[in-house]
Amino acid sequence: MQNVVNGDQSSLLAITEGSQLTIWDLRMKENGGCVHRINGTPGDTLYSVCSSSTGNIAVGGVDRTVTIYDPRRWSSLSRWVHCSKFEITGLAFSSVDPDYMYIQGVDYEVFCGQWKEHNKLFTFRGDSNWLGFSKCSNKDVLGGWCDSGSIFVADVA
Repeated sequence: MQNVVNGDQSSLLAITEGSQLTIWDLRMKENGGCVHRINGTPGDTLYSVCSSSTGNIAVGGVDRTVTIYDPRRWSSLSRWVHCSKFEITGLAFSSVDPDYMYIQGVDYEVFCGQWKEHNKLFTFRGDSNWLGFSKCSNKDVLGGWCDSGSIFVADVA
């Protein structure tokens, strides 16, 4: 993830551990490199984490909610409650506009929405449940693999 404090993009790592978001700085020796932990609701497992070009961090999981954090203050900027019909297993901020993000549920749907306003823009569907999806790092091209074995690619831009 991008370090918004000093601009270093190579040393910070964001990880979901159960209901926690943990930020690690690989250069630090204190606390084994752990620089911050954000505790979620016990039992609400987080499955996905991503960071935007502006440094914001998004997490999602069992509670079907996307939470956006500001790493400069370690506070929540937004909570898009129950934005997905099912558990969230994939997240990616848009490369075109980091106010938008792609959200994958455990079903066959990926949708794009504006996280600040909590508005869905469009939906991208596979022919069966997604096993995974990914977005190119520098443009809004999505690829996903479905339970059926089909692979789908969408050029959103």
